[in-house]
Amino acid sequence: MEQENLRLFYNTLQNLMVHYIKDYEWEIIFVNDGSTDRTGEILEDLSSEDAYCRVIELSRNFGKEIALSAGVDYASGDVVICMDADLQHPPNQIPDMLRHWEDGYEVVEMVRSHSEREPWLRRTGSAIFYYILKLISSTEILAKTTDFRLLDRKVVHALRRVEERQRMFRGIIDWLGFRKIRLNFVAPPRQHGAPVYSYAKLLNLALNSFISYSSIPLKLIGLFGVSITVISGLVLSWMIVVTLIADNDWGITPLAFIVVSNLVLTGVILTTLGLMSLYLSKIYSEVQNRPLYSVRRTLNLNESRILNGAE
Repeated sequence: MEQENLRLFYNTLQNLMVHYIKDYEWEIIFVNDGSTDRTGEILEDLSSEDAYCRVIELSRNFGKEIALSAGVDYASGDVVICMDADLQHPPNQIPDMLRHWEDGYEVVEMVRSHSEREPWLRRTGSAIFYYILKLISSTEILAKTTDFRLLDRKVVHALRRVEERQRMFRGIIDWLGFRKIRLNFVAPPRQHGAPVYSYAKLLNLALNSFISYSSIPLKLIGLFGVSITVISGLVLSWMIVVTLIADNDWGITPLAFIVVSNLVLTGVILTTLGLMSLYLSKIYSEVQNRPLYSVRRTLNLNESRILNGAE
């Protein structure tokens, strides 16, 4: 839902390319991820005005992570820069990113040092998410990193080989490795409109990230189950001793035995099954082997660029 930002973003980016990055051949690829506003019409107008403005229109909304992957799949340059169209990823950072690429870095990762007018709940939730992910993941994923990043062609080739469907785009790039440098930037406020990436989508992304990059939750559940079993065994032993030897001075009834035992076992079983269902759901999604996305149409793009499952 970026209809109010698209032309401003395009003009800003084109002005930057024409005046400050004149030594490069470049193209701008927009991915329309099933927008229901006038985004499609505006992109069609831009592509008709400029042959170097390309458009990929997906058949429905597949989510930001998939849309980013589609854009990378169709990009043909020696270097690919991913960014949002709301101008919170400042285009004026691109020359600096390219200089570091020329110095030999294969990934230039932009880290948001500060974001103007960011909601408190979103900022706090992000901090908690990255803290937990850092504790349980074997892949280093830095807090406040963004999808605003530069990828060398060899990184793009490696990324295309990843067939994971429930994906965290930046997490996959971090997992791939390559020679990386991190740069800080300040995210300005949105020029127009409001973000459509809801808290529900953010929560779903967080759950997928935890499951994708760590098996520790399963191990913790196993440890939790053992701990509960040991503790409940000790409690039941104490209840038996009090009942049989100490004349039941505590007034423990048979019903109490049943209630305590059932509550403990039910809690362990439900918690374990709940977590296992998340992993099974992810496995089910992967083994279906459906295309990562489907494309309704492209503008100013050669169909020979269709790669890695794009249809």
